Amino acid sequence: MPEVLASALPEKPVLSSDGREIGVVHGLTMDVRTGSLDALIVEMDRTDIDALETIDDGHLRVPATMIRGMDDQVIVTVSDRGAN
Repeated sequence: MPEVLASALPEKPVLSSDGREIGVVHGLTMDVRTGSLDALIVEMDRTDIDALETIDDGHLRVPATMIRGMDDQVIVTVSDRGAN
C-alpha cells in the first residue's frame, strides 16, 4: 500500500471492495510501538455491516488488515448481512 499522510485521511469516503458506500473516515488508531496504522475509525452510512466492530460512539473500527487500497477513497474488504 502506498504511503498516505494521516492528515489526508479524515473525511475520505470508505467503500467496500464491491463498491458499496460504508461511510467516511472519522479518525484512526496507530500502533505506538511501530508507528503503523492499526485501524480506521469510520462514521458509517450503513448499519448492516457484520464484519466490523462498532465502538462506543457508534463508529466502525476497520482494522488495517481489511484495507485493500487508498487513493481518493479507501477500499476495504467486508462481509455484511446484505451480501447474499
